[in-house]
Amino acid sequence: AGIGGGLKSPSHAYARYLNDHRTGGAPDMKPQVWIGWILCALLAACASQPKQPPRIAMQGFSFVLPGEKEWVVATRSPALTALGRAGRFSGQALTIVATVIDLPPAASSVELVRYVEALQRKALDPGRYKVFTLEVSQQVVQGQSCAVSRIEMAERTTTAGTGSPVNMRVETLTLVCPHPKDPSRGINLAYSHRHFPEDLDPQFWQDAAVRVQSLAFEPL
Repeated sequence: AGIGGGLKSPSHAYARYLNDHRTGGAPDMKPQVWIGWILCALLAACASQPKQPPRIAMQGFSFVLPGEKEWVVATRSPALTALGRAGRFSGQALTIVATVIDLPPAASSVELVRYVEALQRKALDPGRYKVFTLEVSQQVVQGQSCAVSRIEMAERTTTAGTGSPVNMRVETLTLVCPHPKDPSRGINLAYSHRHFPEDLDPQFWQDAAVRVQSLAFEPL
């Protein structure tokens, strides 16, 4: 059938070209033209395939590297990767920290959630942080039971130079997953936003979920 009411499809026209050569008829176009058509079609098909974003691999785990050029890799090793970028406002910063960790045996996903919550509460210095929200729940990633935490807190710090006290706000979404082939090896993938209270980003939690959900398990 014709395309657009009159133009033959390349495959139909090419079949006619071959038939003309077999029967002695005159071809519609020179062979070089048909080759050019075929190459153009192949190149267009390749160009239409979306590019896969680069991933950072870490001892059995990987996650997508942010595509924005503002991100800077501060540390990168098989066991620890840290990236960061400045925000739009003064004092604002976004960070991604991925750490390969040792995990104790967990008989169930509930035990993993309890362990992660206890670990995070212990790590937060009450003299420095005032915690508003610390919620940990189960999250399934590629069939593996993981734990995801959401933390909202204020950080008591001082300004550079003057040493004046100031309160910053920090939101962090963290995904902790054991490796399916070795549950004693885990990944702690955290995405954080640090800012002045007036610079709250309502889009942060959605962006954070996309970042941590890019986690994948790689062969050990």
